Amino acid sequence: MRAAVTAAGLAAGLAAAVAAGLWAGLGSELWPGDREVESSAAGAAPAPGAAAGSAAADEASAPARQGAAEAPSRAIAVVECPVTFDEAGAATGDDEHAAALLEAANKAIGDGRFGEAWTCADRAADLTPASVEAHHLRGAALAGLGRTAEAQLAYSLALALDPDDPETLRAVADFYININGKSERGRDGLRLGLELAQRGSRRVLARRRKAPALAADLALLEGQALNDLGRSDEALARIDVALRHAPGRGDALHERGVALFDLSRFADARAAFEKAIALQPDDAYTHQLMGLTLEQLGDGAGAERELAHASRLAPGELAPPVLIPAAELRREMDAVIATLAPERQARLAGVRLEVADLPDPADLAAVRPPFPPTILGLYRGPLGRAHARAEREPAASPLAPPSPPPSIVLYRKNLARAVKTRADLGTQIRETLLHEIGHLEGLDEDDLRRRGMD
Repeated sequence: MRAAVTAAGLAAGLAAAVAAGLWAGLGSELWPGDREVESSAAGAAPAPGAAAGSAAADEASAPARQGAAEAPSRAIAVVECPVTFDEAGAATGDDEHAAALLEAANKAIGDGRFGEAWTCADRAADLTPASVEAHHLRGAALAGLGRTAEAQLAYSLALALDPDDPETLRAVADFYININGKSERGRDGLRLGLELAQRGSRRVLARRRKAPALAADLALLEGQALNDLGRSDEALARIDVALRHAPGRGDALHERGVALFDLSRFADARAAFEKAIALQPDDAYTHQLMGLTLEQLGDGAGAERELAHASRLAPGELAPPVLIPAAELRREMDAVIATLAPERQARLAGVRLEVADLPDPADLAAVRPPFPPTILGLYRGPLGRAHARAEREPAASPLAPPSPPPSIVLYRKNLARAVKTRADLGTQIRETLLHEIGHLEGLDEDDLRRRGMD
């Protein structure tokens, strides 16, 4: 549910290129998949002299090759950089050649031609190894090709050469927040991206020459990371800074709507999404969030309309919800509990298990900032030892109302929207229920994350 920042000339077309499968790599055993090839010598005929000169050697070695499997080639196809330098320009220095290659790389990235961009930027880096821009553009191209580990190294090299360059900080922050931040180690990636964006914001503001577009990009990246880290109250302030620098940005208005939605300010979120849709009417995720917002506001028909439109805009990414009856969901919960050790089942004896379509607003508001409306489950009650003590000890006063029994609730619609298949739903139900049982047993969110149960 993101709207990615588009850094001018660097990340345009990234999502479309990745979705189209433009993969390349250092070796076929490492980077499987079809590769786009715009120019290749793989199928070219050998030069006549080379063919004649090798004929005798081939004939002499033929017996040794008979019956032996040919060793696989480690060569890969690449998209060549179109920039060439003729003999007349040979006297031109490396810096001039590198500048032409970097200009071509930057344009290719803007057009989504990431294979070509990588070759151009890599050639520039060969000529000028200490060029921050060359390694910056290598990182952007590699990220567009899905080669995230190599992109991370290229970006790290750019930052090692100049840790305070705002343009590089913007690109690397975007990488960790919107690309690498979606991996299994996303929390650390988000925190790193946030730190880089914050550093970039400080550097760009310290410049004598103002750069409002760059300042807006960096502030918005901060907001995105803060939203994803559950700090939407802080995110809202940074997104408003981005909008002051660039009032007409649809992606910033989308992110503002996300923050307001997560803060349960649904009327304000609807207003933000309406403005975002006016600027980017074909953004599937903005329509999706508008649908979820209308659902919270009680407009069921409007919600269904927006959610269906979002699915039509991005059918491969926004699958229809895998909605099952509440009774079937409850049976799956019981089946999960039946697999637990007897002592864990005993702890659940006094816990009420519930199924609800969506979270109760009162439950969302029980913490500050509030829980986001998209949570999959919730444990209500004291944690761990406090829960055991509450079971043993009487109320402090006979006149005090009894505390409600602890309960665990799973949210049917949110679970259905979090997966794409029925098998995935079963896995998600189990993981969510075990997460909430972990709270019953005294584990907080950080404890659960360290156990791989976040």
